[in-house]
Amino acid sequence: MASLMRRVLVLILVVGPMVVMLPGCGGSAEGTIPGGSDTAASAPRWEGAVRPASAEPKQISIDNFRYVPDTLTVPAGTKVTWTNHDDMPHTVTSTGTPKALDSEALDTDEQFSHVFVEPGTYTYRCTVHPKMSGRVLVEKR
Repeated sequence: MASLMRRVLVLILVVGPMVVMLPGCGGSAEGTIPGGSDTAASAPRWEGAVRPASAEPKQISIDNFRYVPDTLTVPAGTKVTWTNHDDMPHTVTSTGTPKALDSEALDTDEQFSHVFVEPGTYTYRCTVHPKMSGRVLVEKR
């Protein structure tokens, strides 16, 4: 009887954690749409492929009616976040092609993020203050 109890205990200790962890092994990784996206819900899935490694996230500050830095060079796959530190609302809106950037008006301390997947030059401006402009240069990894 003790031998049977020992076997049941070993079975519970070995198989139990595997049963609990198996649901986390299912599913598929989410990818991002070409040109980038800040919403994963609309993104296609990376089926049968290795998801590209993401680059170190970068920050752009909106200070004193300027994007700082006003030009940023990043490798493809980089997430860039703009943070508004001014007391006035600002936007991050594409001016050229591709039209990847279109934030809402950002109030003080609000943020807008975008993952740049495709290499290229992304120019943008503030629609509230059109003299404010910047660009992100995305290079191949």
